[in-house]
Amino acid sequence: MIILKKIKLVALTSVLCLSTVFSTPVIAAEDPAVESEIRYNMEIQSNTWENWPTGPQVYAEAAIVMEAGTGTILYSKNIDQQMYPASITKLMTVLLALEHLNMDEEVTFSHNAVFSIDYNSSHIARDEGEILTVEECLYAILLESANECSNAIAEHISGSTEAFAELMNQRAAELGCTNTHFVNPHGLPDENHYTSSRDMALIAQEVIKHEKFRQISGTPRYTLRATNKKSEELLMNNHHYMISSYKTSRYLDNTVFGGKNGYTTVALNTLVTCATRNGMDLIVVTMKTQGSAERGVPVYTDTANLLNYASENFHKVNISENEENFTIGQGELFDTGTSIFGTTAPTIDMDPEGYVVLPVNADFADASPQLDFLDDSDSSIIATLSYTYAGQSIGSTSLLLSKSDIQEFEFGNPEEQDPSLSTDSEENSGDEASSSSGTEVHLIRINLRTVGIVIGSILLLSAVLFFIWKTARDHDIELNPVKRWKNRMEKKNAFGIQNRRHYKSWKRRNNRKWF
Repeated sequence: MIILKKIKLVALTSVLCLSTVFSTPVIAAEDPAVESEIRYNMEIQSNTWENWPTGPQVYAEAAIVMEAGTGTILYSKNIDQQMYPASITKLMTVLLALEHLNMDEEVTFSHNAVFSIDYNSSHIARDEGEILTVEECLYAILLESANECSNAIAEHISGSTEAFAELMNQRAAELGCTNTHFVNPHGLPDENHYTSSRDMALIAQEVIKHEKFRQISGTPRYTLRATNKKSEELLMNNHHYMISSYKTSRYLDNTVFGGKNGYTTVALNTLVTCATRNGMDLIVVTMKTQGSAERGVPVYTDTANLLNYASENFHKVNISENEENFTIGQGELFDTGTSIFGTTAPTIDMDPEGYVVLPVNADFADASPQLDFLDDSDSSIIATLSYTYAGQSIGSTSLLLSKSDIQEFEFGNPEEQDPSLSTDSEENSGDEASSSSGTEVHLIRINLRTVGIVIGSILLLSAVLFFIWKTARDHDIELNPVKRWKNRMEKKNAFGIQNRRHYKSWKRRNNRKWF
């Protein structure tokens, strides 16, 4: 019996490994407990990264932890494997609603929106012709995972769920998703409907930029008003156990501000969780986790362990406060160098908000910087300074043109700026007492960029004129137009002038002969 169990374990391991290699979703094995144990012992790729903190084993077949601000991947387990997402699909539906619709727009439920879904799937029992606002639909989608509301939003945006799926795929590609293909707005099973944990983290990274998502997704419960089809209110509860105590309070976490859960028999449990720890917005995605008899185990225990791992082993490090290779603040590398009128400020600034995410036992100097210049002349960003550690991207910052290239310099009598320089201290002290409240400072505003352009133009013009003058001199070319005209006239009249001289000489000779 033990030998048979081992053979079965080896066979299941082979199937799951092949599934990972070929990045294709697989159907659950016959023995959930054995399959769950196999997933638990799968390799965690981030644990093989040099000098990277060792992450915990999880029961999910695929899992990722991403720091949202930088996109740094802190934990990686089969993050590019294509898998069925179930209802976490709805994060993309919500993202597109936030990008395309106003919250007070009215959405009318069509026959297809209401009746095209499986009756046993999650819904809030809306009727054909019922009207809700976009905001009410989003509450229903994120809290109760209402599939008919997802359909209604899709049709309201694109006219049909099929056209909306095309929009979903287009937006996913724009976000950098490479293992995603959606065919519906809700995530009900379809063999052509799949994504990966990395791609879901990218979608979550984008949707949490919307404050409305944080507001709705972080709401434990919401009361839906009576509508044109329903005479009674409906209390809706958030099904994410870290946000709401609807079914259990065991996993409540006040650092969690959003997320979405999902489940189908082929996808098993999927979960997206967004939390703020140590000033970092963390995104945790777990996919294909087999549940147990104990509520929330191991789906939420996996996520809790991953959040603790990230907050205990990583921290934010401000770039501008620690960067020493690019001494912009000291005015040595990108300084204007203009000291004629006094001390000047650099014309390039480093974004003070830029940061990297590093293991707590690593120094900022351990990160490798790379400077990439941008060609967009319309942008104030001229370059990006990005960093890697252990071969992983950990953050970046921008080099910006200063907001103003106009610098101010003070001119005036030194005695007015420093009364101690005056020889007549008594008179100065009296004058200062009478005019201290209205001292005038004379400023001259100098636009260094304009001055540089003017000086450069003058130098260029001078060089061109010098070249023309030297060429004319070497080839005996007269540049003065007046002299050129006189020379032409002299050559033209040379013969006539010579004849007049001969004529006058002949006349004088004849006059002498006559006398």
